[in-house]
Formats: sequence, structure tokens, C-alpha cells
Amino acid sequence: MKIPEAQSISDLPADVATLKTLLWTMMCDYRLLQEQYILLRKELFGKKSEKQTIEDSEQVTLDELLAEVAEQSEPPKPLEPDQDFVKVPAHNRRRKHPGRNAIPEDIPVVYHRIEPSEQEMECCGTRKAKIGEEIRKVVERIPARYELHIYIRPKYACQKCKDGVTVAEPPLVSPIPKGIAGLRLMIFVMLSKYHYHLPLYRIQRQIYHESRIWFTRSTMVGWIREFCVPLERVVREMIVALKKGPYIHADESPVRRVGDETGPFKAYMWVYVGADDRIAIFDYKESRGSDAPKSFLQDTPSGTYLMTDAYASYNQSIDKYNLIAMICMVHLRREFIEAADVGVQKAYALRIIRIIGQLYRIERFATKKELSHEERLALRKKYSAKIMEKLKVELLNPGFALLPSSRIGKAIAYALNHWEKAMRFLEAGYLPIDNNLCERVIRLLAIGRKNWISIMSEDGGKRMAILYSIIMTCKLNNIDPEEYLADVLMRLAVRPMNMSVADLTPVEWLKAKNGGKLPKQTPLYPNER
Repeated sequence: MKIPEAQSISDLPADVATLKTLLWTMMCDYRLLQEQYILLRKELFGKKSEKQTIEDSEQVTLDELLAEVAEQSEPPKPLEPDQDFVKVPAHNRRRKHPGRNAIPEDIPVVYHRIEPSEQEMECCGTRKAKIGEEIRKVVERIPARYELHIYIRPKYACQKCKDGVTVAEPPLVSPIPKGIAGLRLMIFVMLSKYHYHLPLYRIQRQIYHESRIWFTRSTMVGWIREFCVPLERVVREMIVALKKGPYIHADESPVRRVGDETGPFKAYMWVYVGADDRIAIFDYKESRGSDAPKSFLQDTPSGTYLMTDAYASYNQSIDKYNLIAMICMVHLRREFIEAADVGVQKAYALRIIRIIGQLYRIERFATKKELSHEERLALRKKYSAKIMEKLKVELLNPGFALLPSSRIGKAIAYALNHWEKAMRFLEAGYLPIDNNLCERVIRLLAIGRKNWISIMSEDGGKRMAILYSIIMTCKLNNIDPEEYLADVLMRLAVRPMNMSVADLTPVEWLKAKNGGKLPKQTPLYPNER
């Protein structure tokens, strides 16, 4: 019988074996509900960080091995025979204060010289001599200033005939013909919404408070719509460059879409990152089905690695285009973090997390030492491969009975079902171990949707994807989006439609600016504090 069918104690079966079966079913259901309750409470009230502090008895051994590798990769410099060395005893030194933030040299400087009064300058019947200066630096903010530029083109005509009218050619002052807004004002609106996550009504009011000019929101939407026409050409070239890389990160994130008749529904922004982690592409689709990645990944070369979270919608694309599937190690680890949170077989879950943490210590070591792809691959073959073997042994032999519906059972099944994909990072040194970069890119979208809340139309979602692709690619390459857009938009305005714009993508623009070479990737901002 089924438990809901029982209305009183008399409805329960008298057979002990049947009662045991019912009791076991109830215990499994109760445990499943308890796990879901714990995870729901954590999602609503708990911390979002997945950082774990775990005692690792094998950390010392692993660190010693990595230190040995570091000594082998950095041989000591030969010493000259006549050099004398003095052994300096160890001592404690006060930590140097970080000091104030550095002020750029190109910032405008205004000097204010403050002299003492004439009475203070007199002493002992003579005038005091200057012996030094006391200097205090203060950084001041000048509020935004709006100017009305009026371009006057006088007309000249011949006084003897009617055909000799002359007027100067209009200057190119904006990529939008006959628009009232200047280039910098339109870029300000665009970046305020898509870079700094302000909804249009706040931008509208900010402009009014600064200038007493009231631009309607429909007018500002028109500016964004006009900008996206030439920028879409740039994004298409970025997609071509992205697919030329050896691997692609892929992930998706929901956005709220306002419907016409059926009301709001959930749409999705699909995100792809690649080309040595220098290009990010946002692709707006109104479904989470397999058609979305299948249409985007078309023309991707066979054998390209695709890093995902093993979501089923990517499977058709992988099979159709002969891509090599990889799975994110962070997603695998997250399954065991959730299993540890619910408390059932917590010690085992923490042991798996600790083993995965050893993989990341090796990756951090390789990054810190700036190892080449070949050196990183050799390090992975020597150490990471053994750690993965140990991890699989632990997964196959947990040492306790598994309930497939439990969190720990689902975590183990997730890891074993995608084990071949999880091992793929050992095939090349340039391959990523996880999809963290793609999730960091999605953070730009996640912050924005808390402010602008909804997408009003499908065309609006596509325009948002174009601008997010440009802005996020600029951030990945430490490019100031305002500087890039101010230059490229004016060049696109005079670039014929049948002419390539491959040289105007953020990566190629940066390369041209730096003598044909890409600088080392550094954070756009000094720090996040």
C-alpha cells in the first residue's frame, strides 16, 4: 500500500515485513526532504562562498613536492670565485605600510601657494628666508559639465547666377546622423546602464540634476539602438575569433523577460569565453533548449574543447560538431560541498573536497611560477594524474551504503558519470580545469539584473548581449570601455558595410595600440577593496 492511502492506524498492514518496507520508505523520504530543507535554508540565509577550511594531512607532502619542482625549474646562478658572502642572521621587520593610492601623472594639477602675512615674515628686523615647503595633496572632483555645441555652416552664392551656392561639408561629430546627443553623452548613457548597472530612469534623473536637460527614456533607448547597429558588426568578428581558439567556456544564466500577453517569463543569456580567455560573447535566447548552443556553435572547428557544467542542452552540439566535452571541476566540487552541508556522510564529502583542493594547489603553483603550457602539462601528468586516480578510487569505494536519491549519492553519481570529461584537462597544458572564468563574466549580468530587473523585448535582449560582449571583452583585456567606444564608433561611422571590421575588435584594437603585441592580462582595477 501507499502511505497517503492510510487514514487511521487500522489501515496500516499487520505484516511486519510490509511495515518495515513502509518505514524504510518514510525514512528515505524524510531524509530527502531534510536535505532539501537544509540546502534551501542555506540558499536563503547562508553565506554564498564555497570556500572550505579543511585540515589536510597530505598538504605538507604535496607542498614539499612542489617546492622541489620549483628548485628544479629555477637553477641557481653560477657564482664567481672571488665573491665574498656574509651570512645575515634572520630578524623581524615591521610590515611596510601600503600608503595612499598613487595619483596618475597625467591628472590636471592646480597649485595653490599660501604665503604667511607680512607681519609673520618679519623677525629680528629682517625678512625671513625660505627654508622649505609643507605640501598637502587633495584630489577634488569637478562635477560633469554639459555644453551645447552649435555648428554653423554659412551659405555662399554667386550674385550673378543661381547655381553657384557653396556650403562647407558637415563635420562628423557623432556616429548618429542628426542626433541631438554628442558622442560622449551617448557613451555615458550606455556605460551607465550596461557597465555600472543603472536603470534608465536613474540615468535620466542624474543628467537632469547635472544639466537641467530632460531626455526621455525612449530617446535614450533610441541612442542605444542606433549604437548597436555598427557594434553588431564588431561582435560578429569577435565570434569568428572566439571559434578559432582551442577551447570555449560555455554557461547560461536566466533573465526576466516581460511578455506581451502571457506575462513575464524566464529567458536566458548564453555566455561563451575563449581565444586565450580574451573574448567574451553574450548570446540572448528565449529558451534553455539545445537550439541555443547549436545555433551559436555552428562552424566551430571539429576537435574544439567545450567546457560546460554538463548541462544536457550542450550534448547535441557536441555530437553534431564533433566537439570534445569537458566538465567544470568547480561544479563537481560543488556537489560534494552541498553533500557536506546537509551533514550526511560529511567526513567522506570533506575528504573528496580535500582531494580536489590538491588539484587546485598544483594549478596555483603553475600560475604563480608562470609555467609554459608544456611545463604545466608535465606538472599535471606527474602529480594531478595521480590525484585523479586517487579520487576515482575514493568515489568507487565510499565505504558505506549509498542511497541514490541522497545528496552524497547524487554527488558520487555526477562525478562518475562525467569522469572522462573531468579528466580532459590532463590532455594539454592550455586547457582550463574549471569554468570559473565564465562564471566571473556572468557576474556582470547578475549584478545588472538586480537593478534593471527585466528585459522588455527580444530586440532589447539582443542589444544587451551586444553591449555586454563589448564591455566584458574590454574588461578581460584591461581596456577602458569609454576610450575604446569613443574611438571605434567614429571609425565605424565611416567604414563601408562591405568592408571588414576585424581590426576594430577590442583585442585587435589593443594589439594595434601596443605595436602589434598583446600586453599581459592584468586586472582593470588596482584591487577590489
